[in-house]
Amino acid sequence: MYLYNLTLQKGTGVTHAVHGNFSGGKQQEVLLSRGKSLELLRPDSNTGKVHTLLSTEIFGCIRALMAFRLTGGTKGEALAL
Repeated sequence: MYLYNLTLQKGTGVTHAVHGNFSGGKQQEVLLSRGKSLELLRPDSNTGKVHTLLSTEIFGCIRALMAFRLTGGTKGEALAL
């Protein structure tokens, strides 16, 4: 027997937000935490709109979200607790 946890409706309230360069290149991105999901957004400077690059559910509740960069690294990292 297996247990499968599925949320039918996404969370709408943003609990944490950090900005950084998470996917490489010289693009600024925003990482949002919505309860138990993470969403990576990138603004488009030409149109002024924000595009979702990645959205993923995690098994748990996000209590803290921090962005950091390793010494000598070219892209940012995110730590979710």
